[in-house]
Amino acid sequence: MAWSVQDLAEITHLLISQLSDAIKASPRYVANNFQFEVSGLMPEVSRSDGTNVLSLYLLHVSRDPYWRNTPVQGQRAQLNTSQPLSLNLSYLLTSYSEKNWHMEQYLMSVALQYFHSNPINIINTPALKAEFTVTVEADSIEEMSRLWQAITSPIRLSSMFRVAVVFLTPDAPPPEQMRTPVEVSVSVSADLNAPDPVPEPEPKLFQLAPQIAFSAPPSASDATEVTALPGQSAIAAGDSVLILGSGMDKPDGAAVYLSPSGGGSEWPITSWRVYGTSASGTAGNADELVLRFPPTYGAMPASGTALTDTPPPGTYSIKVGNTTTAYRSNALALSIAPIETGIGPTQPILTPNAAGVYALTASGLIAGETQVWLNQIQLTVAATLAPGAVTVNASTGVIEFELPTTGLTSGEYAQVRVITNAIEAPPGWWLRVP
Repeated sequence: MAWSVQDLAEITHLLISQLSDAIKASPRYVANNFQFEVSGLMPEVSRSDGTNVLSLYLLHVSRDPYWRNTPVQGQRAQLNTSQPLSLNLSYLLTSYSEKNWHMEQYLMSVALQYFHSNPINIINTPALKAEFTVTVEADSIEEMSRLWQAITSPIRLSSMFRVAVVFLTPDAPPPEQMRTPVEVSVSVSADLNAPDPVPEPEPKLFQLAPQIAFSAPPSASDATEVTALPGQSAIAAGDSVLILGSGMDKPDGAAVYLSPSGGGSEWPITSWRVYGTSASGTAGNADELVLRFPPTYGAMPASGTALTDTPPPGTYSIKVGNTTTAYRSNALALSIAPIETGIGPTQPILTPNAAGVYALTASGLIAGETQVWLNQIQLTVAATLAPGAVTVNASTGVIEFELPTTGLTSGEYAQVRVITNAIEAPPGWWLRVP
């Protein structure tokens, strides 16, 4: 929509201000600082106090024929109340000095020079946005004489100026009368412009993601034969675990604690936290952290003592919290398993000695709580070896056994499964049944 004003006096006031600034910037004013006034009053009134006066009087207003009935927004012709009124303003510019003809002509010279140098006015201020032209009207002396006779004031030095096109803002139409509502329909939906939800006030843990490496069956035909106790996703010494959560960059999520599944004791394990260069485990990450368990197992110290070894196999709870306050987050269940060791860099095939005895080592064994299985066959823990029997030395980690006489098929691969405290070690050793 074209620019518009609600009061024509805004245009007159703008032109008066421009002429006043032009006179103040002229050489004679700078040298003598004479008294003058730029007035918007008609010539007769503006001469009453004897001051040097430059009068810019709005004498006549006419409709601009070229903008009439022309839509200024949209593609169709519009009602008068939907578009501004286009006007041409005719101003009578007169110069008056009571006893100084030179001053009278000087003021007129400054005005003519300013309008000649600035024929187009483009104003873009918070108070007024306007664009119009200012041109001298080519009136004859006879026309000007008749004009002064109509004013009934002695003729003085004067000129006519045309200011166009000026748009006058139409009044807004009154609101239409409407009946009082009798029904209200309400719909509810998500506010797409609403700010992001406020972060959780305290840290919370969501999920554990263990990072476990284990050996697969040597034969591709036995690739489906890896077995484990139902529901087990355990961590062994030396493994890493990714913890997903929220708010773990807060002071209340800076420390990490491990506890037995039944509660009671609590051991700090903050030193196991790994800070990397990626998003996973980066210092200050609010959503995740990485823990790396020590490569050796050790007995549990007194509650509150920081752990330096991986605890014995069993079920535990892991939390984050604050070392100086009692705050602890929700707990996530974590199982710690034993681990079979000494596996070679090639295929993890366990071979017997000349007497048919198989021997391996494992870490994290607990005396009286360790079982050994071959696939789905449980070996009998005994003090001496015999077919289907196994000896377990929890202090040294040495496990020796002989194959049972039944249940295994010659030529197949059997998984050696070590289970301590009902937690199974990740798949490690395999043997080929003779």
